[in-house]
Amino acid sequence: LESRLRELAYLNRKIRIHMTDTRELDENNEPYRKEFYSEGGIVEFVEMLDQSAGRNSLIPKVLFVEGLDPDTNVSVEVAMNYNDSYNEHIYSYVNNINTIEGGTHVAGFRRALTRVFKSYGDKNGLFEKAKVEIEGDDFREGLSSIISVKVPEPQFEGQTKTKLGNSEVMGVVDTTVSKVLVAYLEENPKDAKNIISKVILAAQARAAARKARE
Repeated sequence: LESRLRELAYLNRKIRIHMTDTRELDENNEPYRKEFYSEGGIVEFVEMLDQSAGRNSLIPKVLFVEGLDPDTNVSVEVAMNYNDSYNEHIYSYVNNINTIEGGTHVAGFRRALTRVFKSYGDKNGLFEKAKVEIEGDDFREGLSSIISVKVPEPQFEGQTKTKLGNSEVMGVVDTTVSKVLVAYLEENPKDAKNIISKVILAAQARAAARKARE
């Protein structure tokens, strides 16, 4: 319960959640109490995940994306950070439900990420010296991210009903993330270079592993 309430506090910033367990009393005859509250929401969620796993950040602060699409009434919140690990850690939620199988919101996020970084790297000639083909997975190596969407009428797929199927959500997430990411890369060329360097290393390592297998 504590774990779930902590998660809900991150997903709904500035809301206080109180838990009282009256089953047992302590030496002062008081029940166990705990309060959950997050000022920074999913930004703090990403920071906590990276810190608890001992991952070091490649950029000064977690990037936060927020938007509401007036046509579909879908709201989007994304927090993302690049670190020195070699895996992607993406956690997604729809209406506070953990969509462990992902879905259209995750697909929209990945599509925006790949397109924006590829476009930026090509435009600034950052991939020319790499001498390897850059793939979508390379842009997500060392990425920690929380994707949280609020959807008025969610449609879930899969056996466990933990995969979002609403097609319109993909476009909303893609557009929202792209807009912020393009501006961020233009305004922070040093951070952009650090991330692209990590992407190139990922592509080179993958190419070397493939060559070794062959």
